[in-house]
Amino acid sequence: RIAKESEIMRFWATSTILLVAALTLPSIAAADDPNDIIVIANSSVKASSITIDELRDIFLKKRKSWDNSGVVKPINASPGSELRESFCKAVLKMTLEEEKRYFQEEKIKNGLTEPNYFSNTLKAVFKLRGSVSYVLRSDFKEGVAKVLLEIPAS
Repeated sequence: RIAKESEIMRFWATSTILLVAALTLPSIAAADDPNDIIVIANSSVKASSITIDELRDIFLKKRKSWDNSGVVKPINASPGSELRESFCKAVLKMTLEEEKRYFQEEKIKNGLTEPNYFSNTLKAVFKLRGSVSYVLRSDFKEGVAKVLLEIPAS
């Protein structure tokens, strides 16, 4: 009888541990999703963080300078890339087509052009003072640029 009770206790203990592990693993995995968007800035930028709203204003060219750090230079990923599409959706709350129309209208009304784009945004941010951009977590290299914000993959 004692052996049977011991066996039941072991079963429940093991089951509980497995259940806790199963419930915890998805949140741990989500924290390191390679498709998360990492918002990065050149080391010359004094800001240590940024909000989605501030980022939206920068990439829509409504905000033109950093607080106490000079001119802000937004750098987009290449047009048509999945990264650019994800960024537009998460930050600008637009499709790629809506972003394109926005800048067409802004060019006519105010002479604004869309931000420059590069296929390697990490390298561009590393080299360009005052710049801000974004990369996938899987492409981010620690120490190359300052992290301002992490946007979970949708």
